[in-house]
Amino acid sequence: MLRAFDARTGKVLWQQRTNSGIVGAPISFEVDGVQYIAVQSGWGVDAQRIQDALAKLNIGYNPDVPQGGMIWVFALRSSLPAPR
Repeated sequence: MLRAFDARTGKVLWQQRTNSGIVGAPISFEVDGVQYIAVQSGWGVDAQRIQDALAKLNIGYNPDVPQGGMIWVFALRSSLPAPR
């Protein structure tokens, strides 16, 4: 789950379930006056290796680690009035 928080109150402003765990630090960038947040989710082949290593421990736990890394990108709505 990717969540955005209000820096002053700690309140969750929005959240989005992703296909797997968040594995990269979110970044922010601007294109043509629109701010975006991007983050990597999913492990790709590393997930299979982690899953195989955990299964070899033979502790009765067979994890199902979602694979298939992807980049999620969100456009942010501005809460500021448009410049005049």
